[in-house]
Amino acid sequence: MHVIVPLAGPDFIREDGNIKALSSFENQPLLQYVLNSRPWASKVELYTFILYDCSQTRCFVANHLSNWFQNFSIVYITNFSRGAAISALAGISLIRDFNKHIIIDLADIVYKSNVNVEEIFQSNSVIGGIALVFDSRNPQYSYLATDYKGIVTEAVEKVAISNNASAGTYIFRNSATVLNSLAHAIENEASQTYNNLFYVCPLFNGVLAQKKRVVLEHVSKVIDIKN
Repeated sequence: MHVIVPLAGPDFIREDGNIKALSSFENQPLLQYVLNSRPWASKVELYTFILYDCSQTRCFVANHLSNWFQNFSIVYITNFSRGAAISALAGISLIRDFNKHIIIDLADIVYKSNVNVEEIFQSNSVIGGIALVFDSRNPQYSYLATDYKGIVTEAVEKVAISNNASAGTYIFRNSATVLNSLAHAIENEASQTYNNLFYVCPLFNGVLAQKKRVVLEHVSKVIDIKN
């Protein structure tokens, strides 16, 4: 299992110069706590962190990240991309086995979950993605709509089209599923971007366009740590 953590946005370093990932949460650095709390933490073969290249992020890796994880790689980008979905491409470039499941984790929401990624994908070859969701109508989140059978029909950024708010973690069957979804987003840029940025949640529309299913897994005890 390969986890890509895109942290190359302008909000990674706060206006006061502090790094958000180092904020204390439950007596641990925030990012370390979040990733270690995920139900698949013990099964991760590789974390790939995407960071904006500057002295602060280089120091963050050398002094902190390298002490938290052994199984990790770093991709530095020298300019801000057009969103986390685009930045995630850099992480895919380091994957060796393209059949491995991919998790894109924005690591900005704490939650509890017992989701078994392998079990879900093994249960049905038509499943291409897993969306972790919680109940909300707050327009700051991404949302996934379902039909009367509970089958996901659409993913939209910052519009409450349902009560299924995204928990900021996106799971894909394999590399091809992600790349085809990104191609779909780029080909349909007008409808798949928000404020000219490519967010990750709408990539599930690309999964649906591949005639694959996206299943919802509800999480609990949600704490938003974006700010």
